[in-house]
Amino acid sequence: MPRFLRLSAPALLLATAVSLSMPMAATAQSSMSSSYGDLVVTILGNGSVGSRNTFRGIEATFNDREVLITENSVIIDGEPHDITAESEVIIDGTEGFSVSVDGETIYRTDELADLMARAEAGDAVAQLNLGVRYLNGEGVAADAARAAALYRLAAEQGLPEAQSNLAYLLYNGTGVENDDAAAMRWARLAADQDNAIAMRLVGFGFYRGRGVAQDLPEAARVWATAANLGDADSAYNVGIMVLDGEGVQQDDALAIRWFERARDLGHENAAERLAELRGE
Repeated sequence: MPRFLRLSAPALLLATAVSLSMPMAATAQSSMSSSYGDLVVTILGNGSVGSRNTFRGIEATFNDREVLITENSVIIDGEPHDITAESEVIIDGTEGFSVSVDGETIYRTDELADLMARAEAGDAVAQLNLGVRYLNGEGVAADAARAAALYRLAAEQGLPEAQSNLAYLLYNGTGVENDDAAAMRWARLAADQDNAIAMRLVGFGFYRGRGVAQDLPEAARVWATAANLGDADSAYNVGIMVLDGEGVQQDDALAIRWFERARDLGHENAAERLAELRGE
């Protein structure tokens, strides 16, 4: 089995058989259900949801969209739809944006169009998710430069997943010019918010000396932190460093424990590494 450190599952290849993949989009799944007399309002979706009873009626919000619910109507974008005082209203933002009353859809927008509109309006989660679509060519023509621009907009609002994604693009020179120092700055901002995927990249920067001064003990420390947050690749990388005594004391027994952790977290090569160490 080749001996190399991994950043993650294969996607964008780097030197020395190391592979790098983009983090997934933020999902931020939310839901809430409230009763106002006999009227029930449920809101589902990716982002911020809420409802309150005001003098106008029930104001239900999903990200930057508002639905006003009165005793006899649901008002969406100024257009009223009839309901009864015993109706069940569901506002669903999981795929696009839709409103249903008693099981019948009364309003729906296209998912991609809605995502683009929310991204244009400055919604950081929408910018992140639209960036992932452009990077992967999902429903739009693949455009890594557009993905990078969207990630940057969301990253500047402090969204750690976007900061991490932008860091990976900068590190690989995908859609933007390679800039290791900038990649490490964005990755460390996300890592400071306990983003384990960003920590993986920060650790790799310290390990290779890319964007920061090479510091093997710091690489091991960052990867150990990411592993404790559930990142399988970081756990595997710590195992490699402990096994080889790179920046840390060499310890076969401790290396086995790190590979066991990587295996338990789902790393595809950890079981084979354990078998080698155990002579199986």
